[in-house]
Amino acid sequence: MPRLIYFIPIRKGSKGVPHKNMKILGGKPLVAWVVDAITASHTAAEIWVATDDDRAERYLAEAKPHVRVYRRSAESATDTAPVIEVVREFIDAIRPAPDDMLVLAQATSPFTSPDDFRQLQHAIDNAKADSYIACRRTKYFVWNDDGTPMSYRLDAKPMRQAFGGTLIETGAFYASSAGAIARSRTLLSGRIEIVETSPGTEIDIDEPIDWLKAEALAKAIAMIQ
Repeated sequence: MPRLIYFIPIRKGSKGVPHKNMKILGGKPLVAWVVDAITASHTAAEIWVATDDDRAERYLAEAKPHVRVYRRSAESATDTAPVIEVVREFIDAIRPAPDDMLVLAQATSPFTSPDDFRQLQHAIDNAKADSYIACRRTKYFVWNDDGTPMSYRLDAKPMRQAFGGTLIETGAFYASSAGAIARSRTLLSGRIEIVETSPGTEIDIDEPIDWLKAEALAKAIAMIQ
């Protein structure tokens, strides 16, 4: 079975929610949520956080000593650099085996659960796809910019209860072998398997409203635990 190497890219610069990766959510820094979920899933051979933030590096060394830190370059930490740049930089630096699965997990998706990561492990072990992507099923009806519906016909709109829904990319995680990423220079390639994730994973913190939603859900989770 391939080893799972989790890779969590964070940076100190953030325009929408300043310093969000180290901002406290539900009693702990945002980055700790995904680290804790991965750790609890018992699926990781290695967990890496790529950062240019001294504060985050100190926190991880003290609070999460099992997590390894990759010091990302200034070039890959700009707000215009695509995430694939730091992924390729990381692969070039640590040189994982070509068959190792690199799982890009996002700190901005704090409600990805241990079960979601176990589902990913199960898919990798059984689906034999080339790449894997986290998606949530939504019952919202989706439309095109030109005023035409994407998910139903106007003369046959389904009842919501009977509607199969639409899969949306959450950004929670992406997985491909290190070799495939090096060859394709993209996160996803070949045959792609969808991993449907749990409620809450559609929250991807990018703007202040996303943070408010995350705070509300974190409080609700704390109340029922």
